[in-house]
Amino acid sequence: MESPWKFGVDVGGTFTDAVLYNEATGEVYRAKVASTPDDQTEGVLNAIDHIRSQAPEGKLNVSVLNHGTTVATNAVLEGKGARVALLVTEGYKQTLQVRRSAVPGGLAGWIVWPKPEPLASLDMTIEVPGRMSSSGQVVRPLDESLLRSRLETLKILPHPPESITISLINSFANPSHETEVARIVRSEFPHIPLSLSSQILPELMEYERTVTTVANAYVKPLVGHYLENLQAQLGATELRVLRSDGGLASVSMAREHPVNLLYSGPAGGVTGVVRYVAAKTPYKNLLTFDMGGTSTDVCLVENGVPELRRESIIGDLTIRAPSIDVRTVGAGGGSIASFAALTGALRVGPQSAGANPGPVCYAKGGTAPTVTDAFAVLGYLPHGLLGGSFKLDKTAATLALEQQIAIPMGLQVPEAAEGVIQIALERMYGSLRSVSVEKGKDPRQFHLVSFGGAGGLVACELAKLCGTADPTIVPPSPGVLCALGDACTSLRHEISSAILRKLVDVTTDELMDLYGGLQHRATDTLINQGIPVFQQEVKWEADLRYRGQATSLPVAFSLNELRSNGVQILREQFEKSHKRLFSFSLDLDVEIVNLRVIAEEVMGALRSGALDTGDGTPLKEAVLSTATIYFSGSFYSDVPIFERTLLRTGDQMLGPCIITELDSNTWITPFHRAEIDQVGNILIWAMPRESHVNLKSSSMKLGEGDRLDPIVVQLVEVAMSPAMREQVTLQLDYFPMIAAGEGPNVGKMVCGQFGSFIPGFLTSWDEPILEGDVFITNDPYSVDNAISHLNDFLVIMPIHYDRKLVGWAANLGHFTDIGSIVPGSMPNCARSIFEDGIQIPLCKLYSAGGPNKAVFKIIERNSRKPDFARGDLQALVAAAKIGGNRVIEMCERFGISTYEAALEELLNRNKVAIRKLISTTVPDEPIYFEDYIDDDGFGVGPWRIACTMSRQPDEREGEVVVFDFNGTDPQSDRSINFALSHEMLKMFIAIYLLTVFDPATVFNDGSFDLIKIIIPEGTILNPIRPAALSCRTHLLGRLFDVIGALFGQRQPEFLSAAGYSDSPHLFYSGWAENGEWFQLYQIGFGGIPARPHGDGPDGHSMWPSMRSVPNEFLESYLPLRVDRFETVADSGGEGLFRGGNGMHIGMDSRRIMISLIKETSQDYCFLAEGNISIHDDRCYTKPWGVHGGGVGSRSKKTLVRYSLDARNPPREILPSKVDFVQVSVGDVLEWITWGGGGWGNPLERDPQLVAKEARRGLVKDTSRYGVVLTSANEVDTTATGNLRAAMRSAQEIIAISLFNRGGTLREIRDRCLQETGLAPPIPPSSKALTGPAARLENVRELHARRIAEDAVIYREIDSAWAK
Repeated sequence: MESPWKFGVDVGGTFTDAVLYNEATGEVYRAKVASTPDDQTEGVLNAIDHIRSQAPEGKLNVSVLNHGTTVATNAVLEGKGARVALLVTEGYKQTLQVRRSAVPGGLAGWIVWPKPEPLASLDMTIEVPGRMSSSGQVVRPLDESLLRSRLETLKILPHPPESITISLINSFANPSHETEVARIVRSEFPHIPLSLSSQILPELMEYERTVTTVANAYVKPLVGHYLENLQAQLGATELRVLRSDGGLASVSMAREHPVNLLYSGPAGGVTGVVRYVAAKTPYKNLLTFDMGGTSTDVCLVENGVPELRRESIIGDLTIRAPSIDVRTVGAGGGSIASFAALTGALRVGPQSAGANPGPVCYAKGGTAPTVTDAFAVLGYLPHGLLGGSFKLDKTAATLALEQQIAIPMGLQVPEAAEGVIQIALERMYGSLRSVSVEKGKDPRQFHLVSFGGAGGLVACELAKLCGTADPTIVPPSPGVLCALGDACTSLRHEISSAILRKLVDVTTDELMDLYGGLQHRATDTLINQGIPVFQQEVKWEADLRYRGQATSLPVAFSLNELRSNGVQILREQFEKSHKRLFSFSLDLDVEIVNLRVIAEEVMGALRSGALDTGDGTPLKEAVLSTATIYFSGSFYSDVPIFERTLLRTGDQMLGPCIITELDSNTWITPFHRAEIDQVGNILIWAMPRESHVNLKSSSMKLGEGDRLDPIVVQLVEVAMSPAMREQVTLQLDYFPMIAAGEGPNVGKMVCGQFGSFIPGFLTSWDEPILEGDVFITNDPYSVDNAISHLNDFLVIMPIHYDRKLVGWAANLGHFTDIGSIVPGSMPNCARSIFEDGIQIPLCKLYSAGGPNKAVFKIIERNSRKPDFARGDLQALVAAAKIGGNRVIEMCERFGISTYEAALEELLNRNKVAIRKLISTTVPDEPIYFEDYIDDDGFGVGPWRIACTMSRQPDEREGEVVVFDFNGTDPQSDRSINFALSHEMLKMFIAIYLLTVFDPATVFNDGSFDLIKIIIPEGTILNPIRPAALSCRTHLLGRLFDVIGALFGQRQPEFLSAAGYSDSPHLFYSGWAENGEWFQLYQIGFGGIPARPHGDGPDGHSMWPSMRSVPNEFLESYLPLRVDRFETVADSGGEGLFRGGNGMHIGMDSRRIMISLIKETSQDYCFLAEGNISIHDDRCYTKPWGVHGGGVGSRSKKTLVRYSLDARNPPREILPSKVDFVQVSVGDVLEWITWGGGGWGNPLERDPQLVAKEARRGLVKDTSRYGVVLTSANEVDTTATGNLRAAMRSAQEIIAISLFNRGGTLREIRDRCLQETGLAPPIPPSSKALTGPAARLENVRELHARRIAEDAVIYREIDSAWAK
């Protein structure tokens, strides 16, 4: 007979917690011992021994140990996993290297982002010859002989692979190639574990599937060894492992799918809450809050069921694996508090003191004050933890807070300590909003459950902040609740399958059959783990989305519902979920993306030990001692400290008091009362404030004559970040903003990235502004050029609170198509704004809450993608409303006067910070720089952007920095002009400065009065209407190169090389065979420039939130195939730090010849008649290097006309910007993007690093770095020394100039045809002035000056030029 005793063990960073639970009687033993990071087994066994020592001798016969482990998580975070070989489809070798081109952070985040190493190295990545289509058809058969020869390279590596991943393109549609490759690999490497993407994640999107499967392989040997070793130590006790989704897996399943364990630790606490609180009390809707030493985990539980998610973030990786939707914020007991001298801001986290040295009060060598130190100083903690055995040094904590926080901020130590806690709480509040408000859930309908070692200390204040329902709940033994959750959870397994079909095309019977097959596989898995079918519960889900969109939503249902109501039930559930999350639904086709079945072991009710019943008053002996507490500006003496184990059911305690136990402490504020329920939970209720009239109010509202609390200012700043995050979840190419309302700062942006749109709006709108109004425009020539081309729509919404205009919310978003002569609405061939597309003048989209349906219809009617236009409009408005709601919430919370005063202070902080940076980074003498965009697509160029930066006296501000664009070329008669907003440019400048010195700052308009912009009218940066603007992207990107070069000429912290470029665009459109219109809008990415602290990432985006579209997605929706998507070796400029390599989206001619024998299959291969437009830059001039670094390579586009001649196809080099290029079936576009410039002397680059990158295929010509390799690709030290000595004098000449442009403009022009295959453009000065700009005297003078300058530059006057 199986024993009723079960162990639950949870391993944390500092402590290992264990619970022994009797499922028949509810009896519980618990232990908390030090973790043993070098070998977690030791800590687990220590905890078990500790518990066995408590239990009566010979009483225990434990059948099962359920284990929450961080072995997999730590391996990823610490880089201690296995050496992984990766097998990918030919052309996709660098899937992990490119990582969908996404760079985290804000507008200038690329400057400071350290790109992580992929989990599978490129030198252990093998390309598999063979190809599947997105429909599961074989495009090229698998070549076994060639594959086996390539696998030989893995055998001769000095450090061979320890684990192997197979992840082939479109394996979600047909896994047969992966299965066959696995057979071959097993025969070559019989003892190495394999992970197949079609088994780990059989879903669409190649990067996500690959990185998830590689993560599985990376931790597989380590997890397998750990579990086998622990099972051997446990003997007859069966080991089960907690999955990230809260279920258990057997050792065999966990060993095969360890990627499902990455959130094993946090899942235990949520499971404990579900089993102990939701199942045993009337409270079913819960917000869980687990506050530990280094971080805090939160989750939402509705109707007793925790929310799940399909993606988890581990370090820098986003892993697609099912997990309880636990959100982690870097604010825990060990989070370090610091003072930012530049802005005067108080920061808390994400840096942590960790377990060693830990908080200052631990007396283990810590010197930085932490949240725990603040708790100790305020008196929330007793003199000793863990039952008094762990003494605290409160004196040291007080001194650290005083010196590092209180004195710099002008506060008393208790005020500083409270400020630290309040900032930490604000960050935790933002995390709780992410699982509730941002998902359409009202926190007022949920109860906060606070646990973890420090959760009880902030439960009262956090519940008040979140507005959760009473009571707040602190479960028994909150410090070991994760272990209890482990002990009482059940086995679980899920199976999924990709389908990608329109819902209307799928029958109910077809779905029933598909789900039936999945159900058999899921239930059989549990049967194999010892759970019979009658003890299993089965659940069904489907991932659905509007057709063609990227975001899918999971929908749960029962088979009975499907059988009774048909597939319509799925649409109804999806639209209900979409409306809850995004506030709207659309009349569009819905498609099924994935089917999913979950089988779970049915568990009995959790039992708990009997608790004595009290009379409402705690026993006298329950009061251990008293303490003095500082709370909300007042000291409280003789505060009782209750021992929790001596409290009884019904005992009530009025605040202030502390309830202590072995593993945690709970602080009951003066405004709360607590009672013990029948299962031992502490239930905390808020009391009416009027019953405490003797206490100082904790209100943060500013009274007449009151001093503005600097902590409140910081709270408002921290609260701004979630406000932006909540807006941006609705779109990707978006730029939301919140601005101040009525008053001296009206319209100033307090949070955002593209500057304020409101001042320009207020000068343009002269009619009444009503509550409920929403304004819209896409007119670049209105609102002070806030919009840069017609594809960008600006939505502006006034925010009213208590009948006052307290703020503005706005969102700028890119629309896929708004008419014009070119599909995609960014015509390079346009000569006026009228050809760019539809213009919507500034008007009301909503008037007093009512929609202006005519405007909606006009926009939709003029778009080739009306469904997308309708959805984008709804998303822009919904996002603005979310931002408005956040502002209203802050006004309610702090009061209008306090909120506005805080905004004033935040704006002033940024102003003070930028003033400091201007005085230290802008030299006394003017700094000049010029750069170029290559041409206008019609043979005219390069176009000069000239700017002089200087410090100048100012009557009002004392001193300002001036950016004067005199010398910039006159406007073009084509569409490359950019109507540059002064507000936007000022924001770019401020962000650039602050990102380097204080990236945690929330950007705002406070510094704008210190920055002066001069852009002469009639130039390409200030064109006169109706100049065309649709291709302004190239100038927009080049401005960042210019800004960096201006600041960097005297400040090396700022000087990156060139390469920001222009996020080039590709459009492909036409009519598919089924009569449907197709339209591709694809942004390409190139090499990020080398930076002062390291290499530029390869093939990445420099714009925030942007990332490449998965090629499997493109192939599933468009008639094309992408067979090559990788970086170009040596395209990044050489240097001490090399520039990022550009991308090659093209076809290897050898592969084309192979495919011609069987079936035509090329890359960016067009499978339907259509036309393309493609616009980019840096195809003539090169991205410059700095400090002796080399130039990046040019971009290049070649159209290979296989439709004309399959064996000897004509190759047509396309100009940089071109529209209406007709393509036929089989034609191939080979697209190479630019590389980033290099930084520093390449002869100083580590030769071993050069050799490593050569082995990885990122560098081919090692001589650019003065490095010679042997035949084994190892450094030839002697030859390298000789080569570098020979190259040194030439390199010294290159380094004389700070900027290396790869030659003069004349030299670049003379070599253009030979190097690019294209004739050089003719200078803009060779063209006669036309249009409104020709009437301006400054433009005529500029044009004449350029004619003379160009004559000198090129030392000749062409006949065409002379004309």
